[in-house]
Amino acid sequence: MPGTTVHPPDAELIEAAQNGDLGAFGALVRRHQQSAVRIAAVTLGSATDADDVAQEAFVKAHKALSRFRPGASFQPWLFRIVVNTARTRQRRMGRQRAVAERTARLELVVEPDPAEVAARRDDSQRTIAAINRLRPADRLILTYRWYEQLSEIEIAEALGVRTGTVKSRLNRAMSRLRLELENS
Repeated sequence: MPGTTVHPPDAELIEAAQNGDLGAFGALVRRHQQSAVRIAAVTLGSATDADDVAQEAFVKAHKALSRFRPGASFQPWLFRIVVNTARTRQRRMGRQRAVAERTARLELVVEPDPAEVAARRDDSQRTIAAINRLRPADRLILTYRWYEQLSEIEIAEALGVRTGTVKSRLNRAMSRLRLELENS
């Protein structure tokens, strides 16, 4: 089809980046930047430093690219780096707060495409407010599943746990979310 751009899959970009192609790594950054910022914001409990954390995570990912397993999914690997970078920043900056304080300050930075907005329009504000009242671990796993649409296997990879653990954590997070929605 004339005028249609075909974007290479992550695996091709990763291989090119591993061979020194900075443009290929730049394409990976552009492709995954919004998701990385969103995961950083959820992990930090605030959008304030999410851009900086995502940028730092991409620098770390670039340095560690030689250790990336061929055939593995890039997104869970990157998300693990983002989450670890955000947690390190929290410790370094002394941002350990009570769950209630962090949840109250959470601002999700989401710029969804119009199709996503239309699909979630009905109860999205109420649902987001309820998610923001959940504990950080629940917010993160629901963000991975709903906003990033990761499979249970990819979530397990990103969190460094077994898929059975992901299933039980998702189930518990959903139960807590239902309670929040019923009480709001």
